[in-house]
Amino acid sequence: MDNEPRAARALLSTRQLVVLDLDGPLTRLLPGEEYVRVTAGALELALSLGLEPDDELATQTDHVQLLRRVAELNPQAGRTVEQWCTEREVAAAATAPLAPGAEAFVAACLGRGAAVAVVTNNAPAAATAVLSRGGAALAELPVHGRDPERPDRLKPSPHALLAAAGAAVVAPADAVMVGDSPSDVHAATAAGMACIGLSPEPERRAELLAAGAAAAAPSLVDLGPGPV
Repeated sequence: MDNEPRAARALLSTRQLVVLDLDGPLTRLLPGEEYVRVTAGALELALSLGLEPDDELATQTDHVQLLRRVAELNPQAGRTVEQWCTEREVAAAATAPLAPGAEAFVAACLGRGAAVAVVTNNAPAAATAVLSRGGAALAELPVHGRDPERPDRLKPSPHALLAAAGAAVVAPADAVMVGDSPSDVHAATAAGMACIGLSPEPERRAELLAAGAAAAAPSLVDLGPGPV
């Protein structure tokens, strides 16, 4: 995999729109085991609202995907849990650090004339709070985040990616997504976009490539300015 970053940079250089996932490529919104605690809290709230746990709810470790399932089972409970999750995400955003190289990467993309947008399953307010600390290049990026009324549009649905392409007036085939999960890869594939898998772990990069990513790299630093 020695040529991974080179292949990823070459792909980036041909695209008119770069779509960045928030949690992973740009920040760690709920670092360490915090995501597990938030998921457990969301499940506890859902059960207190009368939901009967099924296998998917009981084994879920991603609070956003748990939220999707709660909304499927009980839309009213879903709205309550979504608001609870939004409050935790916005609170976490106050201290969530930007990933190394994030600002330089975005500035380089903009500098060569590509549009850049952020897509996330998290609340838009949380994304905006994180990006606002990164200087103009990041703070001014358009964000396509979770719609409280449409949890069915969360990734791996391609909705947010297609919205980003539409807002930038760029065909999906001329865009590339940078994401860190198979869900991101599947959303990009469904949207008709190539995807670059991002992870510092070689095994995870191999998993993303197996899921359909066109290329992979350890971090945004590896995708930053430099020869292809």
